[in-house]
Amino acid sequence: MKRFYIMKSELLVPKNILFALIAFGFLFNFSALSFDFEKMGIPLEVSNVLISLGLISSFIATIILIVDVFKNNVNAKYIWTVAFLFSGGLIGFFYLRSRDYYLKISNQ
Repeated sequence: MKRFYIMKSELLVPKNILFALIAFGFLFNFSALSFDFEKMGIPLEVSNVLISLGLISSFIATIILIVDVFKNNVNAKYIWTVAFLFSGGLIGFFYLRSRDYYLKISNQ
């Protein structure tokens, strides 16, 4: 009996760019919650731009990860989707580190 393996599809962007998007989003979103930019001498307009860029990068990373999970038909894809949405892509870091393992399991 032959086993047919579904070829995994590649990410829409390279992994290192996706890691950078996740880190950038986490850095600016976390710093916006933790620190007051005005007390550090950063104008309000600049801090708003940095926070917006952080949110946009988290959004882009989340969308790319959700597309990857559904395109590769990963097991528990709905749980991964909820985790990506609630974490702003931060859980995507752990998914990307073990992506090959999850793809291997889903194709058995």
